[in-house]
Amino acid sequence: MSKEWSLKGPMELDSICDKKFSRAFNILYKLNNLSPDNINQKNDILNELLGEIGENTEVLIPFNCNIGTNIKLGKGVFINQNCIFLDTDTIEIGDYTMLAPGVNIVCADHPVSTSKRILPIDDELEDENYSYIDEYGDFDESIDYTFVNIKKPVKIGKRCWIGVNAIILPGVTIGDNVVIGAGSVVTHDIPSNTVAVGSPARVIRKNI
Repeated sequence: MSKEWSLKGPMELDSICDKKFSRAFNILYKLNNLSPDNINQKNDILNELLGEIGENTEVLIPFNCNIGTNIKLGKGVFINQNCIFLDTDTIEIGDYTMLAPGVNIVCADHPVSTSKRILPIDDELEDENYSYIDEYGDFDESIDYTFVNIKKPVKIGKRCWIGVNAIILPGVTIGDNVVIGAGSVVTHDIPSNTVAVGSPARVIRKNI
């Protein structure tokens, strides 16, 4: 199920999100500017950044994420360089799963409908009549607006291989022993023991 929130949000929500994002950005700056041979400090920083990280798990830098604490990595996971996790919701990756360079895992989403995606910052202007939108779909330019964000979790099973520059979209669950082809866009759940490729990704054969 998706969870919806607005950038304007309640003030408390904005404050919490700002703190989580700021914390992650500061830790990532330290991580991504480390000397390659500084393994011990790298491991300490990753333990500070991530929600869970299993033994013998390797994350190559540069690596980027939104929050960090929403990420749970099993044991023996390998994440190659230039991977990006938009972890506004939870991202779980099972034991011995490999991510090739440039994999994007995305929990953040937005409503497709413009009238639901763009809302006035002034709560009193929000109504079901959308009085700030004219008959041609043009918005009142004298009003300040904000975005509505939706977040959905992503789960990847054990012993998977996610190919170069693959994109995993919000709400997707990938089973165990799955191979996702390079450059694929995964828009829906992929069952265990399969190979899936393409945009949108589709299962092309079993994988045992």
